[in-house]
Amino acid sequence: MSKANHQKPKAVDPHAPVQTETMSRGRKFFIITITVFCLLIFSVTGPMGDVFTRWFQGGPVLRATVELPSGKAEITQEDYVRAANLMSWGERNLGQNYFPLDDEETGTLAYATLMKLGEEMGLVVTDSQIQAMLAGIATEDQYEAVYQRAGYTTARSFERQLRSALLVQGVIQQMSISIAPSESEILEAWSDQYEEMDVQYTVYLPTAFADAASALVPTDEELQEFFDNGLTGVQRAELQIEQAVAFDAVVLSAEALSTDAVTAWFQPEEPSPESLDGFYNSNKFSMYRRPEPEEGTEADPEAEPFLSMEELGDRLRSDFLLQKAISTLALELPQAEDAAAFAAEKGAEYLKQEELVGYSELGNVERIGHNNLRRLFNAEMDLWMQAPIQTETLAYLARPTERRDLAMPELADVRDEVVVLWQEGERVGLAQAAADAFMEALPRGEDHVEGDPILMSSDAFQAAVASGDQSVEQMGWISRSMRRTVDPVWPVDARVLRRLRMVMGMQLDELVDTQVFGPEDYGIDGIVIAHLKGRRDADIEQMWPSERQSAEDAAQRVAATRFTTDVLSYEGLANMYGLTKVEREIEE
Repeated sequence: MSKANHQKPKAVDPHAPVQTETMSRGRKFFIITITVFCLLIFSVTGPMGDVFTRWFQGGPVLRATVELPSGKAEITQEDYVRAANLMSWGERNLGQNYFPLDDEETGTLAYATLMKLGEEMGLVVTDSQIQAMLAGIATEDQYEAVYQRAGYTTARSFERQLRSALLVQGVIQQMSISIAPSESEILEAWSDQYEEMDVQYTVYLPTAFADAASALVPTDEELQEFFDNGLTGVQRAELQIEQAVAFDAVVLSAEALSTDAVTAWFQPEEPSPESLDGFYNSNKFSMYRRPEPEEGTEADPEAEPFLSMEELGDRLRSDFLLQKAISTLALELPQAEDAAAFAAEKGAEYLKQEELVGYSELGNVERIGHNNLRRLFNAEMDLWMQAPIQTETLAYLARPTERRDLAMPELADVRDEVVVLWQEGERVGLAQAAADAFMEALPRGEDHVEGDPILMSSDAFQAAVASGDQSVEQMGWISRSMRRTVDPVWPVDARVLRRLRMVMGMQLDELVDTQVFGPEDYGIDGIVIAHLKGRRDADIEQMWPSERQSAEDAAQRVAATRFTTDVLSYEGLANMYGLTKVEREIEE
């Protein structure tokens, strides 16, 4: 229900104590006597405790009062407990968290007020709404498990609780109708999002300090610290000793399939079309990629990335039979004591790669080089890999016989390379020092204190930059947020411009016109110092439809936040409906 649909009650202090209940001495003495008698005879059950409570307090415990459109209503302890349970259930099972700004007590009282308002409005949760909610929770065959996991033995009891939670949600939806942002709020959001700024800047490039950095000589301690902790991931990868492997292999060629030695143990049936189709689909990514066009010729843009079965012709059948044969050997090879003798007996070839081969060089091994040999790094030592490796004319089984793990070398072995990397890093440090010195030398006013922004005119900033043999770049007027429709076309390598625009745009609300901003460390792209020459409102006449939608979304978020704080909270409901906590006391 919107505020416009009812008369706002008279303002009530939400923290003022009201409706103090008292009890006479005679009545208290009588109830105490009866209570002691019952305690001596019976164990105190929950219901009995409720009875005692009502006896002592002269009726239901009152937690709060609220001014509904129909009149004053009470929130009793029973209402409070029911609201607390339902609110906890809704948050746990439906993700409802309506009162993040309130403590447990005030949030529960606010929730109880919404429950009262639901009854007042006569809202009804229909079966179709329940069904729509349940459809998003679980399928029909999962439903029983869902409500049992929520602690209910029947679907009816679960749906009753769900209906109550959706009723409160419906009240909130009715109340939130009035929070839609106005046209002026939408335009204000657009104007804030695309406020324009005029920026000039200078960049201290690390490359400008290359000569100075090359003249620096690190101490042994500095170089060791850099080697241990200062290298980037890319630099470490460049210095690392590559992992390597030695292996042996049993190789079977396509030509060998017709020899007597092979036909003695391998006499396959002719493959069916279905078998060939399955083999093709399983291997086309690794074996049948279309070759790159020869130099001077263009690739057919309509050609598939893989050779078709028709293009492969009889090769497909030959590859299929070769894989069947090598797979047959894979079953027997692990039991062979002498791999070389086994290969000779079967009409295959035994190869032994005794020297370690680096990870990146496995594709270049003579005759059997293939990137799939990298699987050797994951295989168990001295055990044959069951999955064969197949090329256009060969298929083979391999096993690792020796491995070298990836490792960093000793500093002494790569000292010269590390010194160069250290000096490259010092370029950024020298650029940072120069930028810091520039900022330190800028003039401050007499009343300037540490932390105050440094303000200066555009001409003064340009003169200060020029005195340090630096150049000033102009960003010009540009919106603080990206606008595809009106943004200038910057070069691909204009990383400083893009990053500076983003950083200053995000912080524009905290900056002051004519403020010097920085230094900003952009790594190898440089150390940037910027000057905000000024700002202005964006031209509302240049709003594009997509930008309006973005502004509406931003204004809606602001309105939703305002609704949460000003309406959907204990204080908000206290202002709108006179929600007031009750403080109880008993007379002596």
